[in-house]
Amino acid sequence: MQTIGDRLDTFFDSIKDEEAQTYSNYWETVKPKNETEIFQRYLFAFMSVHTTWKMNCLGYNGVKDFKEWGGNREVLRGKIYKARVGMHNNRANYINLFHDNFWDSPSSYVDRQKGERWTNWRDRLAKNILGLGKAKSSFAIEMLFPNDAEVACMDVHLFRLYGLEQRQAHKYYHIIEHDWVERSRKRGIAPYMARCIYWDRKQNRKNSRYWSKVLEA
Repeated sequence: MQTIGDRLDTFFDSIKDEEAQTYSNYWETVKPKNETEIFQRYLFAFMSVHTTWKMNCLGYNGVKDFKEWGGNREVLRGKIYKARVGMHNNRANYINLFHDNFWDSPSSYVDRQKGERWTNWRDRLAKNILGLGKAKSSFAIEMLFPNDAEVACMDVHLFRLYGLEQRQAHKYYHIIEHDWVERSRKRGIAPYMARCIYWDRKQNRKNSRYWSKVLEA
């Protein structure tokens, strides 16, 4: 019977150099180029909370043109409700607040402060952004810096890979995230690329475009 370490070793050993490079090249093309696209990556992260990837994409498409609802919570709520992504009241509250905070001071959400560690930036974002938490704040950072970020969205699937339940996140998040990042470094692949490969394989997909294509436009 495989141990947790064996399962992780088997996965990372199975990543081919060509596969890793293909993922890296693709995600570099999807990397946001301006503050508008950066804000939209956060929107995608908000819409990923407690939903499937299909509903995540539908919800994101419903709100990504934020100039249609910016500053108007009820219009935003209506768009979220129409998308049937769930949690429409909370999402509207969280996203509306984030919209105002982001555009009031974009620099806090665009990149790390000088000398700030990736995990410290993520923890600061998770503390300041109502409605995301560590995992989804990490997801936003992954999409902003796909080939550079040294954090990982340790979702329910990765917690299970480590033999844990996500309710144990408060105690173990940093521990297993550090392990994932270190294993990725030793394999020579960005932590987010490793996570994408793991997730896509679970979906029986060869790349991320079945969902990430909504970020290309």
